[in-house]
Amino acid sequence: MDFVDDISGIEFRGDGKMDTPLISVIIPVYGVEKYITQCLESVINQTYKNLEIIVINDGTKDRSADIAKEYAAKDSRIKVYDFKNGGLSVARNRGLEIATGEYISYIDSDDWIDKRMYETLLETAMKNEADMVKCGIIETNGASEKKITFSDVKIINNEQHKAFENYFKGILWTLAWNGLYKKELAKKVKFPDNVVHEDNYSSGMFLYLAKKVIAMPFCLNYYRVNDAGISKGGVKKPLDKILAIIKLKQDLLKLGFADKKLDWKLSVEFYRYCQ
Repeated sequence: MDFVDDISGIEFRGDGKMDTPLISVIIPVYGVEKYITQCLESVINQTYKNLEIIVINDGTKDRSADIAKEYAAKDSRIKVYDFKNGGLSVARNRGLEIATGEYISYIDSDDWIDKRMYETLLETAMKNEADMVKCGIIETNGASEKKITFSDVKIINNEQHKAFENYFKGILWTLAWNGLYKKELAKKVKFPDNVVHEDNYSSGMFLYLAKKVIAMPFCLNYYRVNDAGISKGGVKKPLDKILAIIKLKQDLLKLGFADKKLDWKLSVEFYRYCQ
């Protein structure tokens, strides 16, 4: 991929020195025997090294967890935790409970990341005092690639919930795994159980709760189009996206926030569901 070394458009602060806070990388694993090696290799070979790599074995029936344990035997940053199958949301929540890092990242185990992803996102987050930094992605099926990215650098101070307006502005804003989150923010957001489209809930909560959000026009995460993967749904549940948005609306109302565009988004999803 094309990577721009100069992160232009962002005003860095401080004395130019970068601390090395711990990043907790949460990787749920289920049925990804063919892909887990590439995922783990992309994480352990990051240019930023201070990582806590939490692999949640979500009751996989193949060798995915065994492969992760082989990596753990060689790299002390990797820890593998075995659980009964609970689904992606439960696995992520379990990882979040274990995480001790100052920043949190969610990676799907059939995807992989650019080697400078954490260096880039962390430096941007720290020097701009941001709670959340998001990047573009590359969709790939092994034969072709499609880049989806932000058009430019966007820095949002979340007064009057300006960041939440972006929830309605495309897929990059409704994903959890293309971002880096401060622990204080991440710990406030749990993924809804038994819902395939869980990111439609969590991403909205992140946008509402974050004090400062940054979007970066670099593609740093490779999304594998793999219908059998843990994050790709397995058994399709199209109604789940509606359920996730309804839960988001309900929980935001409890916090005293309402946005009529959520009703519009629900109408769109109901229409798609009925087609």
